[in-house]
Amino acid sequence: MAFEHIPADDDVATIRIDGLEQDLTILHLTDSHMAEGDERDPEAAEAVTRFQKLFQDRTPGGVPAWDLFQRALSMASSRGADAAALTGDIIHFPSHAALEIVHASIHELGVPTVYTPGNHDWHFPHLAWSEATRAEYYPRFHALTEGNPAFGSTEVGGVRLITLDNSTYQVSAEQVEFLRGELDSGQTCLLFIHIPLWLKSLAPEVMDKWQAPIMMASPTGWTLETRKKWQVEETSKSTQECYDLLLSKAAANLAGVFCGHVHFAHAAEISPGCHQYVTAPGFEGGYRLIELTGTE
Repeated sequence: MAFEHIPADDDVATIRIDGLEQDLTILHLTDSHMAEGDERDPEAAEAVTRFQKLFQDRTPGGVPAWDLFQRALSMASSRGADAAALTGDIIHFPSHAALEIVHASIHELGVPTVYTPGNHDWHFPHLAWSEATRAEYYPRFHALTEGNPAFGSTEVGGVRLITLDNSTYQVSAEQVEFLRGELDSGQTCLLFIHIPLWLKSLAPEVMDKWQAPIMMASPTGWTLETRKKWQVEETSKSTQECYDLLLSKAAANLAGVFCGHVHFAHAAEISPGCHQYVTAPGFEGGYRLIELTGTE
């Protein structure tokens, strides 16, 4: 399967695909960090005030993060987007109020939408960052993920939009098997995750910004102190297997990986024909339009 990546700006990814059924435009949005809340989540009241101010101070023009989220969706609608992909930290914690904004906005957009959680989506600041917390709040994302936040797939115009929750920097053996099955479909695939895959070209900028290699399957850069701060365990066997799969010939029909987390834009080749696109954060007005076109 032949893919050609056309150089573009940070807010566009243009990919030519041999034999594509129809041209497609897909909105990729990540890291909006909307901190909303009401009386249904009283323990989060302090965090709502604190993080609303923190992110609003960083937005262009000092507008609320939810305003930029709505603007991105409106832009996608005006451009006739065929689908949307939201790759985590869209909300800063899983309050009912924040989730309702996402639900209502996606419903209004009215196109197939995939969602995968980030490390903030399922975690309230007053709770432990743990698998137990993720398991407790996973059900709040069932309506956004067809009942399974861990992984999913939606087909649009002959292209499979695959989601994989790697928000703990790890993936399970079950997730790897699901991904392998999707890649075995023979169809063009796009993968949507929150945390980017480690790439040699990406690592220096990540380290400069965060002083830690906050990428999936990073082979170097971690210290005991940064692992503790970011609560990142050693790369598990299944996580390494996933990483190796994505860089192997078994992923020959994977055209692109789309992610966020590190709060800046980046694009680089993963393997022949496949690029990783890190999209700028939504709270800074960032988004990416994925333009898929047939070969000329």
